[in-house]
Amino acid sequence: MSGIEAVLFLLAIAGVVALVVWDRRGKARKQRRAEEASARLRSFAESRGWTYEEGVPSLVDAYQGGEPLPDRASGVMGDNVISGTYRGFGFRAFEYRYYNSDIDTETTQVIVHSVWALNLGVEVPDLRVHRDGWFDTLMRGRAMELGIPRLDKDFHIVSRDEERARAVLLGGLAEFLTSDPRATELPLRLHDGQLITSRSRTELSGETFDEPLEYLVDAAGHLGSLSPARPPQAP
Repeated sequence: MSGIEAVLFLLAIAGVVALVVWDRRGKARKQRRAEEASARLRSFAESRGWTYEEGVPSLVDAYQGGEPLPDRASGVMGDNVISGTYRGFGFRAFEYRYYNSDIDTETTQVIVHSVWALNLGVEVPDLRVHRDGWFDTLMRGRAMELGIPRLDKDFHIVSRDEERARAVLLGGLAEFLTSDPRATELPLRLHDGQLITSRSRTELSGETFDEPLEYLVDAAGHLGSLSPARPPQAP
């Protein structure tokens, strides 16, 4: 091996070592940030008298079928789970995360969505309300038409039980959606006795935790005959 070849070989080895060290340090930083975020959430929850769990197995399965959660889930864990009572209503909030790999760049991106679920304590019809978008019919199915121009124009509403969902909307929810500016930012879903909202590509944070809960509690008072006379206590 010539002197130049030896130098090039040593430079290549040094480059590989540097890359490995850089990768390990990057992973360590990410792990440290995740641990610090979990500690902050735990402290926040405990300061409110709520319960914090780092992860709950198969939690996402119970909420499957509505964005940003998968249509079908099996054994999918919910992360950074906070449970408690807010303005008399039991609730649960959690993060759903998955890993998006890019084959071309050989990188993996962690995608995190946050979900808040308010326990209504009553049976509810399936109902999903989203801000209207270009590809909603293709992605979410045919929208319900309520005959309320602003509602039909601004929102894409779908249900597997349109008759009962229509009664809820005309019983007060439609007026709430068209008059509350938060409705354009936060989706709304009725599912399995719960009222649910979410923030896509957003981690849970104590600084922004209450707004979605406030929105859900306010919306719960506009469900017509389904509005709880007294907030249920158990999440």
